[in-house]
Amino acid sequence: MPQTEKKQELIQLLGKALAESLTNNLSLYFVKKPAVDKTLSFQPQVSTDIQSEITSLILPNAIKYLQNTVLVDYNPVGVADEQMEQIATETVPQVNSFLESITEEHLFKEMKLLNISHIKYYCLMYRCDGKQIYLFRQFSKMKKLRSGYLTRIINDELVAMDGDFLGIDDSADMILYDGSLYILNHISLERIFNYRDEYLKKTNEALGEILNTGCIKNMEQFTEDCTSDVRIMKRFTNIMTQGRLPLFFQNFDKVPGIVTQLGLDIEYDAEENKLVYREKSQLFHIINLMSDAYFKSLLLDRTGIAIIEETI
Repeated sequence: MPQTEKKQELIQLLGKALAESLTNNLSLYFVKKPAVDKTLSFQPQVSTDIQSEITSLILPNAIKYLQNTVLVDYNPVGVADEQMEQIATETVPQVNSFLESITEEHLFKEMKLLNISHIKYYCLMYRCDGKQIYLFRQFSKMKKLRSGYLTRIINDELVAMDGDFLGIDDSADMILYDGSLYILNHISLERIFNYRDEYLKKTNEALGEILNTGCIKNMEQFTEDCTSDVRIMKRFTNIMTQGRLPLFFQNFDKVPGIVTQLGLDIEYDAEENKLVYREKSQLFHIINLMSDAYFKSLLLDRTGIAIIEETI
C-alpha cells in the first residue's frame, strides 16, 4: 500500500479509536531501558473512564497533525515545517526490542517494581479493527513543588499527595502502524529508540569507503572527529541513505576546482590527489562536498548550500 494511503487509513483508525474510547481499547505501557540492548515494559491497570480521558486528550491532536502535514521520508539532518517524516520499522532495531518487551512472557504488571525516575518513554497501544496502533511519548518526570503542596479531596477531606507523579500530556512523538514509524517530533527517534547508534553505523560504513578510496589525508584524525560529532554522523547517514558517496568519488576530479572557486579552507595535495584534513573546522566543508550540497542560483549565479540535500 502506498504511504499516503496508509497514512489516510491510520487517520481513519485513530478517529474510530477516539469514537470508541469507552470500549476498553487502550493499553498503556511505561518503558525503561536498563541497557542499550534491553527494554523492560510495565503495564498498569487503567479504568475505562481513565482510558477515555487519555484518548480524548491525545488522539485529537495526533489526528490533526497527521491531517495537516505532508508525508516525507526520514532525513537525519532535519525536516521542514508542515512535513511529517516516516521510516520503515525494520531500519530501527529497537522497535522490535520494545514489541518483544510487551509480549505476555516479558511484560511486567507489578508496578511496584518500576522506579519512576527510570522511565524513558511511555506508549499507548490502541486496538481497532483487528489492528494495533502505538503512540510513543518521551517521559518527563513531574517534579515536586519547590514549596507548597499538591492536594486532592477524598471523602470530603483535603489530602496531601506525596511521592512521584506520572504525567501524561496531550502530545505524541511517534506513531507506529503497519511497519512504519510516523515521526511527529524529529528528535524523538534519536531519544526514544537510541537512533544515534544507527548514525554511528552509517558513519563507519562511509568512513570505510572513504578509506578504501584514499581521497582524504590524515584519515585517522578525520575518522575520530567525524565519530565524535553527532551533526556530522547525521549528515553521513543521509549521504549513505541517498547513495551520494559514490557520486563524490566518481566526480572527485572536480573537487579541487570547487574548493578554489568557493575559497574553502581545505588544502588539496595534487601529488597524492587527496584532500588534506587538518582540524574540525573543515568537517562541514568536506561533508558539503561529499553530499553535493553546494549549488549556484540560475538568476544571479550565487553560490549557496542546501540545508536539506533533497531540496536540490
